[in-house]
Amino acid sequence: MKKNLLLQLFCLSFIVFSCSSDDDNGGGIIEIPAVESAVLDIESGGSTEPNQVYIDLSTEETTVVRRDSWELGFISSENRVVLNSSILASAAKLEGIYDIDAVSEDTELTAPMTLKTLNQGFQPIEVTVSTLNELKEGIPVGYHMYGDLENNIRFTDDSTGDLDKTAIGDIPTTEAEAEVIIVSLGNEIPKDEAEAGSINTTGDHRGFYKIKVFMNNNDYVLQYAPLSSDTHEEVVITKDEAYDFTAFSLENGIEVDVEPAKENWDLNYTSVYSYYGSSRGLVAGVTYSDYVVHNTLNGVGVYMVLTEEPGEGEDAAPVATGEPLYDEFTLEDVNENEFEYNDRALIASGWRSSSEGALSDRYYIVRDTDGNFYKLQFTALLNEQGERGFPQIVYDLL
Repeated sequence: MKKNLLLQLFCLSFIVFSCSSDDDNGGGIIEIPAVESAVLDIESGGSTEPNQVYIDLSTEETTVVRRDSWELGFISSENRVVLNSSILASAAKLEGIYDIDAVSEDTELTAPMTLKTLNQGFQPIEVTVSTLNELKEGIPVGYHMYGDLENNIRFTDDSTGDLDKTAIGDIPTTEAEAEVIIVSLGNEIPKDEAEAGSINTTGDHRGFYKIKVFMNNNDYVLQYAPLSSDTHEEVVITKDEAYDFTAFSLENGIEVDVEPAKENWDLNYTSVYSYYGSSRGLVAGVTYSDYVVHNTLNGVGVYMVLTEEPGEGEDAAPVATGEPLYDEFTLEDVNENEFEYNDRALIASGWRSSSEGALSDRYYIVRDTDGNFYKLQFTALLNEQGERGFPQIVYDLL
């Protein structure tokens, strides 16, 4: 009996190894078919929305990362540094100031800056600052933060993800050319959950750091220290072309694994998103929850299909737009001219209503990093207990 069992195992192993030989499968590479249909619960983490969740539609793989684990992202494809908008990080370059160890709250600016802000009545006013202590009052993201869009002054990255519009800007090629930059570390993730149906995403301010960044051949050199320190640390950050960026935590002084490989994610449920720009007729620092961006740096395109629009009159019933319903949409309905490849914030928070939850009058067409076309709809914002921060999507391969 034992001999028969061993013989069977030997034959089975022979078959398995024979079937996986290079001759039989064209070099040992097995093509994994794209996921055809899925229902995915996104692990945002509840009403404090502590997580960023990267989603690869074709594999149904997700990567979950604490959104307060990093502040800076060092781009691989260009010499650029981005900020972690999900914790409301922001930054201001100190023009003409180069000695990082000499910078403190009492540092005087090389020239006064005239900036715009909103007063307590949310009316636009101008403010002139002459010291770092005055400037840092308006660096943190909020309705009253400083900036001037007309003169291209903003202390956040652009909402679209355009690498030519980052707060930190051009990275010098020498240490001598690198000016000191003040970084607001954003806000803590609150520990206390909100009441059912509400959110609690923005806690206490995490403080300020000062940095200098410059290139050494193709590597970044980062000098950093708390604002009150008269010495600094220095690290070299090497680009990895397999990833969009290398993340760094100023608070912990380490590189952090955040994004999956750049070709292995399509959507990022970033939970919280912030930037300086126009919102509801105001120009201010704004923060959104339940926010989704797509991988514009690696060819992901998205557009929205709206199946209903408001009727005329306050109590009028919605009117059908003539677009196919989600279940009716097929590959033949895809309009490739509609895809947005340059603005990562197309989905944004427009998929939901804070009072109604996931909106059923819209869905999204996604062209993923592999060139597959998917239709995707958000089907939940709340869990069964009515708690916020439990989104769900359904998607199907076209």
